[in-house]
Amino acid sequence: MENNLANIAPYAKPAVKLLQGLIFEDQTDIWTEIIQYRLELTKYFEKIAIELIIDERDGYAYLKQVLLDDLGTTIGLIRRMPLSYELTLVCVLLREWLQEFEANDVETVNLYITAKEFRDRLELFFKEKTNELKFIRELNSHLEACEKMGLLKLVDKGSADPDEHRYEVKRILKARITVEELTRFKKLLEDEFKSV
Repeated sequence: MENNLANIAPYAKPAVKLLQGLIFEDQTDIWTEIIQYRLELTKYFEKIAIELIIDERDGYAYLKQVLLDDLGTTIGLIRRMPLSYELTLVCVLLREWLQEFEANDVETVNLYITAKEFRDRLELFFKEKTNELKFIRELNSHLEACEKMGLLKLVDKGSADPDEHRYEVKRILKARITVEELTRFKKLLEDEFKSV
């Protein structure tokens, strides 16, 4: 048994945790190991066509599949899950809000929002269209989905009213939706609402 244990790489635990999903710097023990074994982890994942992304400034790490050709082929280890239109819209609006926050608020480190604040922002965006009112009512479930994906972190449940729950908007959104993608999505949305 000792021989088998000797063959286990010292970075095995952070490698497995990365394969399970996003890692944030507040996950102190595993974050420390990812930083410590950065080079070894990078080399290990390169061998299986996966890129290790570490953003120390914003405090997150994740794995990204390397494209094997111009058709977007990957080895298929990390499952891609397409987002619904509604969830894409929530992510785009959160990303835009984060961009505004970083441009305007130099004193506060993190962006915190409540479901009510997000709903107020959406209502201005939609301007009372019937289908969108249904979407606004279902916002809490979309925010919970964003939390499961690691894009939001529930930091204060404070009240029984889900509208008052406070979320931290995680900066991983910047990696998931780049400025170029944000601009493209916003243009598509603007075009869609002009045609309605």
